[in-house]
Amino acid sequence: MQETDIQKRAYRHWTTLEDKKLVDLRKKGIKFREIAQQLNRTPISVEKRFRKIEKTKFD
Repeated sequence: MQETDIQKRAYRHWTTLEDKKLVDLRKKGIKFREIAQQLNRTPISVEKRFRKIEKTKFD
């Protein structure tokens, strides 16, 4: 398998603006899948980030 065939997983840190947009869209009832498309992220990463934000609000 050549190096070009292997897809690299690149972690992008979340920005404050992305966090705000994520929370705002969720408050409007938008699904994680749709938010992920807007933020160019995977639905699971969006859901995990949202849960982390919600958890830190109550800690």
